[in-house]
This record gives sequence, C-alpha cells and structure tokens, in this order.
Amino acid sequence: MFGSTLLDFVEAPLFSHLILVLIIFNVILLGVEVDVSSHVGLSDVPSWMQTANTAIVGVFLLELLLKFIALGCTEFWCAKDSSWNLFDFVIIAISVADVALDILATSLTPDVNTGHLRLIRSIRLARALRSMRSWQYIGGLRTLALSIVSTLGSLFWTLMLLLIIFYSFGVVLTQMVVEHCRYMNIEVTGDNNAIPVCPDDLKKYWSSVPTSMLTLFMSITGGLDWEAPVRPLWGVSRLAVVLVLIFVAITVFAILNAVTGVFCNTAIESAASDKEVASMRQVQSKAKQVDTLRGIFQELDRGKTNELSIEEMRIHWHFYR
Repeated sequence: MFGSTLLDFVEAPLFSHLILVLIIFNVILLGVEVDVSSHVGLSDVPSWMQTANTAIVGVFLLELLLKFIALGCTEFWCAKDSSWNLFDFVIIAISVADVALDILATSLTPDVNTGHLRLIRSIRLARALRSMRSWQYIGGLRTLALSIVSTLGSLFWTLMLLLIIFYSFGVVLTQMVVEHCRYMNIEVTGDNNAIPVCPDDLKKYWSSVPTSMLTLFMSITGGLDWEAPVRPLWGVSRLAVVLVLIFVAITVFAILNAVTGVFCNTAIESAASDKEVASMRQVQSKAKQVDTLRGIFQELDRGKTNELSIEEMRIHWHFYR
C-alpha cells in the first residue's frame, strides 16, 4: 500500500513538473555561475550558488531514492524505464561527487594547494549533463533524442564512406601536387633527386594526404570556400581542378542528399516505433476528446446543474434536427 502510494506520488504530473523546473533552473544557474566566474577568482564566486547547487542535488537524490523505494530493486533496474533510471543514477552519482569536491575544496585551509581539485570541479561536467534529464519529461525532446540516437548507425557508415572518398581524392590530388612541385624544383636545382618544395598556397592546402583530406572536408562543410584551394591547382594541372569539381558534385549533390534522406527515414521510423511516445500522444489525444465532450455537455446543461436529463436531451435533439 505504501509503495503504491509513493509510486503515485513520484509519477504524479505535479512532481514531474517540479523536477523539470529544477533541472531548467539548475542549467540556468550553471550558465550564470560560469559567466560570473569568468570575471572573478574561484574563491570569489558567490557562496549562495554553491548552496543552491547542493540543495538541487539533494532534491534530485531524494527523487531517486523515492523512485527506488516505490519501484523496488527489481522494477527499478529491470523495468521498461530501467534505461532512464540507470541514466538518472549515473548523472546524480556524478552530481554528488561534484558537490563533494565543492565542499572539499572550500573546506581545505588556504595553505593547502587545491589547484588540481579546483580545476576538476570547475569543469562542471555533471551539472551540464543534468539538462539531459529533461528529455524524459518533455515528449518533444524525447522524440528528437530518440531520433538522433537511432541515426548513429547510419552516421557511422556515412562517415566511413566520406572518409574513403576523402582519402581517395586526397591521395590523387596530393600526388599530382607533389610531383608538380618536385618537377619545378628539379628545373631550378638541376638535381633529379630534388625534394619537392611547394609554393605557400599549394603547401597550405595540398602538401600532404591529411592536409588534402582536411581541405576536401572543409570544402563541403562550409569551413572553407573551395574556390580558394582550387585556384593554385590551375598552375598544377587542369585535371586536378576537374577532380575537385567532380568531388564536390559527388559529395554535395549525391552522397549528402542521399544520406539526408536515409537519416530522415530512420528518424521517422524510430519515432513512430517508440511505444512510450505513442502512448503519450494517445493520452494527449484522449484528453482533448474529453475536453471537447465536456464542453458539449456544459453547453447542453443550460441550467448549470451538472446533470442532463432525458427530457433535456430530447429538447436539444429536436432543436438541432
């Protein structure tokens, strides 16, 4: 009986909304604290921020304990929501360690060197990760997160395909540039075994295979205007320029568009297959239907008695006919 009542309390919408508000407040507080600490020393950061953070972690820890008691050990670790429970456990455990480092760093005497300790606690990784807990309380974020996770497999193979293309074009282009630079240096020095020495513009973009791969990657991702690395290739070979144009056409017009379609299809399928998201939508749809029916009956109840008699139903039936 106690476990059932406690479970109803933990799963109540009001309790979930309270935790969600605390998560959002915690994230905002983290941003404010980071901004304040950028202008002052670590010891000069207002103490109320640490107190607020400790209180929030205490509430999160209490929430986790109540959920564990209400569900029981087996249900907590093995139920359908066990992945979210495990995620909460890890995040809250890291948060508790973060608070412990805070307290330890502030309690040590000034003579003790706490530089490394302060560096660790200044990272605030745990507090930044706490914002991810809001996914399980907001259906829209949950759907997006699930869609992103479901596309990770496609993303991996897409990166592998792009890596192969970058490497293939990078090797060919680098070889053409290196041979051109070697030939130019042979003409200058007369040494048939001369080391290739490239001009600065070629050296910047095409001096080695990794550099060429990075240039190609930046050319299709907006990190670099691909006209800049193409210009010095005119002095190397027209074929090199054509290869870059072919690379851009293949990656931008074919591969990236095909990958976008695969990502979208995978994300849609994963979102549709999520039973919890579907049940949440069904509950929302049912709530809207109930509100619509309630509005209809309130309109029919002209006497405001919260009851409808057979006679009133007949009157409205003949009126609307």
